[in-house]
Amino acid sequence: MMDDMPKATISTLRHKTGTLLKLAKTHPILITSYGKPAFVLMSAVHYDRLSGNEAHAP
Repeated sequence: MMDDMPKATISTLRHKTGTLLKLAKTHPILITSYGKPAFVLMSAVHYDRLSGNEAHAP
């Protein structure tokens, strides 16, 4: 699953937060640190779907 996700470094997240947040509305983004997976940035709607809590989804 993580192989086909868009990727960004923590440094990119710091410098292009707005751009990555816009992209995360439609695609989860893998955030890497020193080349290794560290975080996944995703919309709250996507998170709710994954966690089975769709009460907040529009």
